[in-house]
Amino acid sequence: MNAPLPLILDCDPGVDDFVAILMILAASERFNLLGITVSGGNVPLHYTAENALKACELAGKRDVKVYAGCPGPLLRSLALEDAVHGETGLKGVILPPPAMTLQPLHAVDFLIETLMTSPQKVTLATTGPLTNIALAIVREPRILDNVEEIVTMGGSMHLGNITPAAEYNFYADPEAAHILYTCGKKITTIGLDVTHQVVTSLDWLAHLKSLENPVTQVVLTMLHAFREYDMKYFEVGGGVLHDPCVIGYLLNRSLFKGKDVHVEIDTSFSLTRGRATVDWWHKRGLHINAHVFNEVNVEGFFDLLLGLLARYGGETP
Repeated sequence: MNAPLPLILDCDPGVDDFVAILMILAASERFNLLGITVSGGNVPLHYTAENALKACELAGKRDVKVYAGCPGPLLRSLALEDAVHGETGLKGVILPPPAMTLQPLHAVDFLIETLMTSPQKVTLATTGPLTNIALAIVREPRILDNVEEIVTMGGSMHLGNITPAAEYNFYADPEAAHILYTCGKKITTIGLDVTHQVVTSLDWLAHLKSLENPVTQVVLTMLHAFREYDMKYFEVGGGVLHDPCVIGYLLNRSLFKGKDVHVEIDTSFSLTRGRATVDWWHKRGLHINAHVFNEVNVEGFFDLLLGLLARYGGETP
């Protein structure tokens, strides 16, 4: 068996980030989770930070270190998604206040210190606005020398989900996304073209319900509440699991297909602000700065997710 992957998750929980955290913690033999960094995003920072702690406690992993970071984007106020995720970010459930506490170090300082001193190259998984990562890169560009891979949930080749043009994470802080895509690392990118294929069907939710462990029942309640919004506004057959796709890729890369392309982030203040222009056919002749996925094995992904959540009760799905 390969050694566990050194990993930092940067996120903004949010229902789907919450599920992504549970996936990582269920696969502890696969990941050496160095820390979770959080920013404001789906909901304000005080909620996203608390939700990350709650996910760790629900999973029984109180030793995970969580670092609060930037409350909002670089150049403007935060665009919230509380209509999607509920006021607290955990739509449909009320969990007790966490006994765990945040680490005193700011998330950006943690990213820099960890990446500058890690004996192994570290993978960064990002599932929220990219403010923390961008500031760390600007403050200390040398951290990129110790980054194995950056896997980002963001962007769309087609329609946006926060504006007609833009996906939420990139729209929330386009300047931060621009910094990432011009940093010199090839960014592994999972956008709406993939995530809108990963939809929670009623049949799959019934399988999840059958597991009957406390963790899955919390997830089930959230996903039922989450799916109502997506079905109403995006004409899909269930809730869209955006952020868990990042962890699904890290666990089984063969589930996803795409190709190397050039991606450019629109930082204008026009209607297209935050749009990721993906040069799929290499028409502009620009350098490759991303590997963008457009296909996913949906059945394989949901089998993987069900198996991970089953671990919390010792079941075999």
